[in-house]
Amino acid sequence: MDEQKALDLYMEYIQAFEKKDYDLIADRCRTPFFASSPSGTTVFENREELVQGFSLLRGSLDEAGYVGSRLNQLDFTSVSETAGTLLVDFHRMNHEGHAYFHGKAFYVLHADAHTTEIIGVVVLDDSTTASWND
Repeated sequence: MDEQKALDLYMEYIQAFEKKDYDLIADRCRTPFFASSPSGTTVFENREELVQGFSLLRGSLDEAGYVGSRLNQLDFTSVSETAGTLLVDFHRMNHEGHAYFHGKAFYVLHADAHTTEIIGVVVLDDSTTASWND
C-alpha cells in the first residue's frame, strides 16, 4: 500500500471529522466499518449507520468542548499491496487551544486499483469510541 495515499486519506478524514462533514467521512470509509475498543466492537453495516455513528460521536465531543485534533504521531505500516495500518497518537483540543484528552487509534486501510478507504478503527481506551455506542 502506498504510504502517501494512506496519509492523504487520513488527513481528509480527520479534517472532515473536525468540520462535521459526515458525507465526506462516509466517502472515505468503506462499509461495513468497525470501531473496536476494550468495551466492545460496533459495526456500521451501511453508509446511513456510519453517518449516524460519526454524528453521535462528534456531538458528544462538542459537549466536551472539542474543536479539533492535534496529531502527535502517525505511524504507517504497509501490510501488502492492498492493506495497511495507521497508528495515530493524538490530543483533542478545546476552544482555548488546550489539550484535554490524549488517545491512540489504530486505523485499518484497504486499497484497490481505484481507491483507498478506511475499513475500521481500533482504539486503546473506552472513552475514544464509547459515544458511538449510545
